[in-house]
Amino acid sequence: MRRLSFRRSGGIVSVLGVALWLGYAVSAQTPAQKSAETKPEGAATPQLLAVNVVHVKPDMALEWEEFQKKETIPTLQKAGIRQRDAWRTVFGENYEVAFVTQMANLAVRDAPNPMVKALGEEGARAYAAKNRRFIASSRSFVIRTRPDLSYAPTSSEPPRLAVLSSLSIAPGRITDYENHVKTDVLPIQKKAQSLGYLVSQTIFGGDGNEFVTLTLVNSFADLDKGPAAVRVLGAEGAAKLSAKASGIVTRSERIVIRYDPELSFKVGTSTAAK
Repeated sequence: MRRLSFRRSGGIVSVLGVALWLGYAVSAQTPAQKSAETKPEGAATPQLLAVNVVHVKPDMALEWEEFQKKETIPTLQKAGIRQRDAWRTVFGENYEVAFVTQMANLAVRDAPNPMVKALGEEGARAYAAKNRRFIASSRSFVIRTRPDLSYAPTSSEPPRLAVLSSLSIAPGRITDYENHVKTDVLPIQKKAQSLGYLVSQTIFGGDGNEFVTLTLVNSFADLDKGPAAVRVLGAEGAAKLSAKASGIVTRSERIVIRYDPELSFKVGTSTAAK
C-alpha cells in the first residue's frame, strides 16, 4: 500500500518515523550512546527500527486514543517493550500515526507477538478484534538508522516537530548519495545549527532505494526561517546544491510531523503510561 514515506498510490500521506523514523528512537541517545560521546563522528552503531503506520477511522479517533492509553500501552509494557515513539501528521493526511520501536535484530520476530506474550493466544485475539474496530488501514516497515549520514541532537528530549523528507535514489547511485550527504549536506546542517538531521534507510516493507531524512525543529516559527541550505548558502547557492543532486535523487517528498508524548512511552520515565 505505502512505502516508508507513507505514500498511497504515489501521493504522500504523512508521518514516520520514521521514520524515520524514524521515530524519536532514532534520535534519542541511549545510555550506551551517551557514554560514547567522545567517539569519532559516525561511530554510533546503526539500529533497526520497526515502524507501524496506522490510519485511524476519523469518527473513532478519540476512542482509539483512550484504547491506546488504557489497553495498548500497558499491554506492551507487560510484554517487555521498553519504549515506543509516536508521531502524528501535521501537514499531510489526517488521522495517521506512526509508531516506532527498536529491534535488537530481525530474529526477535521469531518470538511470539508481544500481545500473545502478554495476553496469551485467546487474549491477543480479543485485543486484535477490539483494535480492528478503530483502524482503517495499517502497514509495517523495517528501517535502519544511518548515523554515518546523520547529525545527532545533543538533547535526549524529543523535539516538538520534524520535517520528514522521503528520497528515492537512482539505481546504482546510492554511494553517490551517501557522499553527497557527508560532503555537502551535513556541513550545512551543522552550520545552520539544526537541532538534528537524522537519516534512515528502508530495509523491508518499501522501496529498497529509499532514504528518509528527519530535520528536527522546535516550533513552526523555525520553519519560517526556511531550509538550512537557503539560510547558509542563500537562494542561489541552495539552487546550485540542489542541481548537484540532480540525477542522484529521482524523487523528493516532504511533510511535517509532530511527536506525540501521550501515545509514546519509555519505561522508567515520566512519559511511560500510567
